[in-house]
Amino acid sequence: MSRRFWSLLAAVVVVVLAIGVLEWTLNRSDPIPSAVPAGAPAVGSCAQVDPSAARGLLPWPGGSVACTAGHTTEVYHVGQVDHDLIKRARSGGRDGPVASNLMLAEVRRACGAFATRFLGLDWHKARVTVLADWISPQRDGFFGCALAQTIDAAGTRFATRSASLKGAADQVAAACVTRGSDGSLYVSCDEEHEGEFAGTYTLTPPDAPFEAQAVKDSANRGCGEVVRAYLGLSSSANRTDLSVGYVGPTTAQTWLGSDQTFACYALADVKLRGSIRSLGARPLPQ
Repeated sequence: MSRRFWSLLAAVVVVVLAIGVLEWTLNRSDPIPSAVPAGAPAVGSCAQVDPSAARGLLPWPGGSVACTAGHTTEVYHVGQVDHDLIKRARSGGRDGPVASNLMLAEVRRACGAFATRFLGLDWHKARVTVLADWISPQRDGFFGCALAQTIDAAGTRFATRSASLKGAADQVAAACVTRGSDGSLYVSCDEEHEGEFAGTYTLTPPDAPFEAQAVKDSANRGCGEVVRAYLGLSSSANRTDLSVGYVGPTTAQTWLGSDQTFACYALADVKLRGSIRSLGARPLPQ
């Protein structure tokens, strides 16, 4: 299987934690609250926000809207990280940055796990992105998890919905993508397209250290196997008319706390019509 990349389907992670550098301004003697801050979004609330605002602190500007009205995001979990980590992050000592990183990891893992349960499908296999945001004031360690349906494989553009994503797996399952002027857009496989979602690959072992080239090589190799299996080909088979693309955590920042899972795509340089699932060595459907 060719290892070429489709630039419009660059490896971009769909889990986002909009925090930047944590600034814990209280000293270690200040009490850590256990009650969710006033103004925090409620579980089950929806909002009409753009992707940029959705990666900022909660509550988002504009407040909540009914989930039966037009919205882009839906909150499915609100929680707080471990108090010991909060204390360590607040301390300002050498252990502070380590604790802050562990907090990020805890939030990302929680939001990913709850997303799959809420959606009824492994969220990596759906046209969604997971938003894991701190609730203001972030020094208290409260966070909210939200889902947004996306119109592109990289998860940078949100769709407007008028119904909940809870249990909506069949509605948002990933399928085919086509090149657009501003990214790879999801389309029906009955429409013209150049790529198709083939499955997911999880890099092991869990909590593996990040090394950019090793991650790239493993994602290419793993997604290559996923694509071959999707086509119904043996591990030694090769198709020069298809290449492999993936979406997943490919930077040190996005790797932290991720589940090391990549969404794998089979990509063609020609227009396709119809699915390539179980295609084997037969000609591409055009």
